[in-house]
Amino acid sequence: MYRNKYDGQVDIYDFILPFGGHLKEDNRWVVLRQMIDWEMIDKEYREHFDNRITGQEAYSSDIAFGSLYIQRRLGFTDRELVEQIAENPYLQYFIGYKEYQNEKPFDSSLLVSFRKRFPDEVMNRITENMFLEAADPKNDDDDHSSGGSSGNDTSSDGGTQKPTELPNKGTLIIDATCAPADIAYPTDLELCDKARRWTEVILDHYWGLYGSVNGRNEKPRTYREVAHRRFLKLNKRRRKTAKKIRKELRYQLGCIRRNLDYIEAYALEYGFEGLHCIEKDRLITIVTFYGQQKEMLDTKSHSVADRIVSLSQPWIRPIVRGKSKAPTEFGAKISVSVVNGYTFIDHLSFDAYNEGEANEFVTVIEEYRRRFGRYPERVLADKIYRSRTNRDFCKDHGIHISGPRLGRPRKEHSDDLRQELKEIGERNAVEGKFGNGKRKLGLSLIMAKLKETAGSMIGMDIFILNMERLLRQKVLFLYAFFEHAFTVRAGSLHDPKYMFLFVLAAD
Repeated sequence: MYRNKYDGQVDIYDFILPFGGHLKEDNRWVVLRQMIDWEMIDKEYREHFDNRITGQEAYSSDIAFGSLYIQRRLGFTDRELVEQIAENPYLQYFIGYKEYQNEKPFDSSLLVSFRKRFPDEVMNRITENMFLEAADPKNDDDDHSSGGSSGNDTSSDGGTQKPTELPNKGTLIIDATCAPADIAYPTDLELCDKARRWTEVILDHYWGLYGSVNGRNEKPRTYREVAHRRFLKLNKRRRKTAKKIRKELRYQLGCIRRNLDYIEAYALEYGFEGLHCIEKDRLITIVTFYGQQKEMLDTKSHSVADRIVSLSQPWIRPIVRGKSKAPTEFGAKISVSVVNGYTFIDHLSFDAYNEGEANEFVTVIEEYRRRFGRYPERVLADKIYRSRTNRDFCKDHGIHISGPRLGRPRKEHSDDLRQELKEIGERNAVEGKFGNGKRKLGLSLIMAKLKETAGSMIGMDIFILNMERLLRQKVLFLYAFFEHAFTVRAGSLHDPKYMFLFVLAAD
């Protein structure tokens, strides 16, 4: 049950401190609290509750969303987060408290429930509601006459804009990256060993509950010690030949097959009711995993559709990125758009996909049109997006796409080269967003163990990037306003009492 307790913004002078005084109005958490639209967040949050069902009252949206924001912004663990909130009055004000309390606000295990109530689709809606107006290209007065079109003008590729639509405006920067999950680097041999040990755990559980199966009074033989000894003997070797790996894989898969046969006999006689939920999930995953490994072993291949690389997170897939540091990553792949410095997620998937395909590219462009009511004037993208099909789509809609023209380069191309280099520099904005998300926040390693909570973490990281952008814009606006006012009055903006503007701008 959720009770709507949102009663407007809490004033910092109404926040009660046990030692007297009041909060500083220029503190970053105070400023952020006043900038976030908590009423809109509360509206999204209470959609998860059915008040026809009575029960314990749920925590407010301020506490749930604010706690997740603090955790992703400062990089705390679940347990450390509740300790920090209990010790810091500014964090308590940020999550909606009206007075300081020295007790823990909630148990750390509740953070999992908070993340489930803010999945990636909810976070995307919150991000759009918060930042679409600030990112709207109609507020951008920059003129990019060198490329793109408006009205009935022709694009750089010779296309025309339909006269019935709003003129193209704005610059769309697109790219994709991977948010790696917190899993060990998967190898077939180690995964087979884990699968075999899980089948042994399930068999032990069945034996402890029911004992005999098929009229046999002796415990099913698993030869677990021999199998584990063989695995360690090969896995500890510095050099492993392909022949020895295949031989050991065949043996380990045989052990898994034998254990699965025993489990099937128990299931036919007693059912699955005695197993724990995690054992049922692992069993389903292991059956699929065994089929994939057996197929690769028999066909002498190293790839299979929907390949499982983690038994605990079977939705994770290998994402081949081609980077020198990590050619293959394991986690969610996200396609993002950057408009006027604000970032929006266009596609989040744990399955590998080609972001340069025509349907993916068109989807991103149409998402821009849905958000802002018009097509972009320019699209800045790397080489994978500049296929002939995508170029034709941009030509038909009067959109300039970055990159060199098709065909033989012209002899006099200094202007084109200058424009291309300028657009390469502008496209670095999306790389900067990825860098900030992976170095400053937690996009470099998603610690979630559930599919929906991983999407929540990624969505919160994007929301924080946009909040930092909005905060910098506000600070720069205040700085320009005060600079003009003090110049007129022959004052000094570098007075110590205004130094908080420089601190906020640099944070």
